[in-house]
Amino acid sequence: MSYDDVAAMIDWGDKSAHYTTWNDLCGVLAEIGLSVETPIKTSRWSDIQGVAIVHVQGDHFMLYDAENGLFYDPAEMEGPRVASARVPTSYLTVYGPNHR
Repeated sequence: MSYDDVAAMIDWGDKSAHYTTWNDLCGVLAEIGLSVETPIKTSRWSDIQGVAIVHVQGDHFMLYDAENGLFYDPAEMEGPRVASARVPTSYLTVYGPNHR
């Protein structure tokens, strides 16, 4: 799915800043076939494996692909980065629909 397709699943209305609740996000992940588990506390990027939704300091969420070393930060419109100055506080590994 494209970003626009996933974003359309969240009702942001006319807000210029796109905020959502954790419960709404988990609902969207479930709807597109991804499962999430209990968040894991961390302060190091090296603790994260696979693809994860990461809560970083400053109450911000981003996507991190540890296998490819790519940071997808919605606050940085330039696209994925190979480094981040943000400090992780916890993460959820994202699993596809065929994960058991």
